[in-house]
Amino acid sequence: MKRAMRSGFTLVELLTVIAIIALLAALILGLAGNAQKSAARNKAEAEIEQLSVFITDYQMKYGQVPPSFATLSNALVESKHALTNLLDPWGMSYVYSNSSKATFYLWSHGGDLEPFTNKAVWIGNPAP
Repeated sequence: MKRAMRSGFTLVELLTVIAIIALLAALILGLAGNAQKSAARNKAEAEIEQLSVFITDYQMKYGQVPPSFATLSNALVESKHALTNLLDPWGMSYVYSNSSKATFYLWSHGGDLEPFTNKAVWIGNPAP
């Protein structure tokens, strides 16, 4: 009697392949999440730099930095600046304050908290 040859995969082989695919998917998703966090932080740093340049130009024109957040916002709108909404990549408002006619502080809370301490990760130049 001749035995018929069976073709196909065993259950163990299929489960092994599914486990490998699941592991690779988890690794890729983890890396994608880190890339998004890094991109958001880089965007916030670039926007803070653009806003700092704008504030310095404002200071050169008017002899002082904008006295308030509202003044800064209005000046951005009047000049049709790209960052008129003053929102960081996490949807939170940038924080602005001035301590004199020449000194200003501009920062973002960073969207994330430091591990273990749960303190905000500042981006920019926070007020002391």
